[in-house]
Amino acid sequence: MQGETKAADPRPNSRTTGFDGTRATLLVVTIVLALAGARLLAMDGRSAITGGVLILIAALAAEAVALGSGAWGPGVEGDLDLSSRLGLGVLGGILAALVHGLLTLLAGWTGIAALLAPGLEMQLSAADWGVRVLHGVAWGFLLGFTWRWLPGSDFVTKGLLASVILSLYVLLVRYPFFESAGFLGIEFGALTPLLVVFGNALVAVVAAGVIAWGARSPDRPVSQPLVTGTAATR
Repeated sequence: MQGETKAADPRPNSRTTGFDGTRATLLVVTIVLALAGARLLAMDGRSAITGGVLILIAALAAEAVALGSGAWGPGVEGDLDLSSRLGLGVLGGILAALVHGLLTLLAGWTGIAALLAPGLEMQLSAADWGVRVLHGVAWGFLLGFTWRWLPGSDFVTKGLLASVILSLYVLLVRYPFFESAGFLGIEFGALTPLLVVFGNALVAVVAAGVIAWGARSPDRPVSQPLVTGTAATR
């Protein structure tokens, strides 16, 4: 009937939001370039730093193409659209970073770290807190972006799967190449991998819980006003 307002369908359009081969390839390229650029920045020498900056710029360009090549927005994805997931992911990442810092201090105060991984530094300076927050923002952003394609029907499963990726990065990239702690960070202690996997699992579930809260809350920070406004103008 004329004059009726058609409500926006909250369900995502799976035909337009799935990962096609091009976007998946671009995201892999982005990750590889970002890791390579970060590695060069950690090295001494003007040429290494210049190369690292150029590679990071290329990584940003690849990510921009990957993001811009898809159909996004509440009309396509439903209430929990990309803008909401990114914002909630960043918020969740910051909270997760703070929780991880508190867990680090607790592990040091209780002697757990000294028992499992005596080589790990448990005292955090103000700069250390800042770096953790920046890492939390980056990982939360990635978690929000990939949320729709992570397997699992609940935030705990999605968070645990995301934590596996984070732990693999720490144990296979950060510790061996950035901190020269050997494969899996064994030079910090024989049980370092156990401590890393457990800590990352907890904080990833925290970040995932924030995104899941956004999916359930009637006061979604971005998507709900857009969905309502889109429905009213139809």
